[in-house]
Amino acid sequence: MEKKEIAKIIKKDITTLYNWEKRNPELYKAVYEYYNGIQLKDDEKEILELFKKLNDAEKEYYKAEIKTRILKKEIDKWENY
Repeated sequence: MEKKEIAKIIKKDITTLYNWEKRNPELYKAVYEYYNGIQLKDDEKEILELFKKLNDAEKEYYKAEIKTRILKKEIDKWENY
């Protein structure tokens, strides 16, 4: 994602991002990496890219399936506790 797009999302002028890049590089890096998914692991990036290709109904289906699996693990953990 480009600086212009990030600036629009965070409702800041693009010059603010340039200033952050020069004067507060840690803040700029954090914002830039957040919006560009740089901190994601390779498998997380792959899953995200695949997820973006799904239609809305498919996305809802897989989100529900993931939530169900997580809840099942939590239930099993408590039953074995």
